[in-house]
Amino acid sequence: MKILTLLFSLSLTIGYSQKLYDFDYIMEYDATLFYKKPVKIKNEQYRVSEQSMTRYCLINSQQNEYFAVIFEKDSLNYQLNFDDHKRKVHANAVTLKSDLNNADLIDMNCRYVLGSANLLKSEDYDFIKLKDTLLKNESFFHYKYSLRNKKKAKRKKTGTYYFIINKSSNFNLPLFTQLSVFEQWILNKKTPIGLIKEKYYIDYYGKLRYTEKLINFIKTDKKIYIPKSCPLTEITIE
Repeated sequence: MKILTLLFSLSLTIGYSQKLYDFDYIMEYDATLFYKKPVKIKNEQYRVSEQSMTRYCLINSQQNEYFAVIFEKDSLNYQLNFDDHKRKVHANAVTLKSDLNNADLIDMNCRYVLGSANLLKSEDYDFIKLKDTLLKNESFFHYKYSLRNKKKAKRKKTGTYYFIINKSSNFNLPLFTQLSVFEQWILNKKTPIGLIKEKYYIDYYGKLRYTEKLINFIKTDKKIYIPKSCPLTEITIE
């Protein structure tokens, strides 16, 4: 087994209390962020620019409580962000692409293991099933996730997430990278169920701000170790 020790992590020793996370698939996504870019043009304050990237997710197909998101930081390095929604644990690291690609086991350092927190009240939000949508002549479930209270949504200027979900796949559990969305799903596991093919975010003003499309997935056998004894410093990720 090839072990990648990230960020001067402690070496593994017998009896050292750790949490082992297993991953059996790598999911590849094409993600695009749309943002306002100021311009020095008369009568024009900004233009909408877009930034595209490839994101990879390490997942365990039998659960959706934890995952790791990997994307290119520069020509040599990956950024790796790990989340355990159930234990409220977040970790991040930068590693050489070659090291991460070849590693079977990733050993994290407590210094870079943090706590996560959801400042949003999940019960204020809800999934709403929309009319099924077609992608390349195939029918998919379509859900939106937004604030229940329209007056509160107007006051907070909150947008809406949309999820396009495969009706038939080997993946029964949807992957929600946002903690607040996952916690609402836990409250009502009946909706939605299935592999998320696409997701997108539209802001309060009706502008498309983010899209993410599943491109491919392959089998893998990687693991992440995080010491259970790590002192967690609370942060907010919402």
